[in-house]
Amino acid sequence: MKIVSWSGGKDSTATIILAHELGIKIDLIIISLIWFDKKRKIYAEYPEVIQWIFEYAIPLFNSWGYQVKVITSENDYITHFHHIVTRSKVEGRNGKKRGWLIGGMCKMNPEKVEPIRRFIKELGNDVTQYLGIAADEKPRLESMHKKTNTISLLEDLNIEEEQTFAICEKYKLLSPRYEISTRGGCWFCPNQKIKEFAYLKQHHPELWGELKKLAEVKNKISEGFKYGKTF
Repeated sequence: MKIVSWSGGKDSTATIILAHELGIKIDLIIISLIWFDKKRKIYAEYPEVIQWIFEYAIPLFNSWGYQVKVITSENDYITHFHHIVTRSKVEGRNGKKRGWLIGGMCKMNPEKVEPIRRFIKELGNDVTQYLGIAADEKPRLESMHKKTNTISLLEDLNIEEEQTFAICEKYKLLSPRYEISTRGGCWFCPNQKIKEFAYLKQHHPELWGELKKLAEVKNKISEGFKYGKTF
């Protein structure tokens, strides 16, 4: 069984496009999406990215004969934020809410990765996984080569990161995320640049309002939203 792990980013999207152009049979495309608030159906990706995924990219892949499986996080950001800490060895933390998730140690990353790992494991051993790693990403390729049944089509075709933009644009499959930032990620990620938060506030005041409400929550451990600075 051949599957593609699709992040929505340019490299994994280019991998799907090249497979289509070369007539490579792909049995399944898997994408993992994180929830900000699962109950209210608010995703962690920017709304325009979610719209592009469900209303344009997935239908196009389906028209190519590729099935897409959407996996979502078990726990949302709101759950982690309001989690009451009970086993901390740091004095004064127990009994308080976790609060803001720290950049670089974010608990949302496992929420994205682990559901895919579990799903692939359930598929059995006869799985070949195509990863979107460009030919000039040497450290990532070296890490991939240590694993079994993983392939980079971009490496095989000697396609570097910069080339994937044009491949995606040819099919209008370059994620709207690149109009906001050079990196993917959650709209509430503290690692975003100030100009990205400015975009959020200007174009999605309702989401900016979600962060303002969380900033007002009392009895939380982490008051530092971004590198020690409060929201």
